[in-house]
Amino acid sequence: MLDKFKRLFSTAHGAPVTPLHFKDNHAAFEYACTYLQSELVAKAVLPALVEDATSLLGADESVVVMPDGTQMLALRVCSRDGGFLVLAGVLSANGPRLKVGDLVAWQAGKVIERESPDLQKDQRSKWIGIALAKLKPEYTSSRGWAIEEPFRP
Repeated sequence: MLDKFKRLFSTAHGAPVTPLHFKDNHAAFEYACTYLQSELVAKAVLPALVEDATSLLGADESVVVMPDGTQMLALRVCSRDGGFLVLAGVLSANGPRLKVGDLVAWQAGKVIERESPDLQKDQRSKWIGIALAKLKPEYTSSRGWAIEEPFRP
């Protein structure tokens, strides 16, 4: 599955294989929004930033840890207009504990109706998906984003 993930997330264009190292996750996210493919379709894998669910959605915690160890997140997903907000879970409990500001790989699932008014302002916020891995702020055109730690089934 990790090989499939790497193929989906890389964009080889014959460019040099020199990685771009960003000063932080926010700079990496801005680069992705400006220069990289960000089409929102089912099964697309896009970079996203973990946002503070307490201030944005009124949650009790910034990142909610469920009884089974999985996490529920508010994410800002990469797009040409600077990103859009979604709610997401993680692939499994076997992976990194995420915090606000982390860069992750988010895989789009499908569109569902949302009850939260904050998630109805933008039609893209109706997409559900999962965080597959925590990413490093490092991008190589031939390989995609460097994975810091994946979530394992």
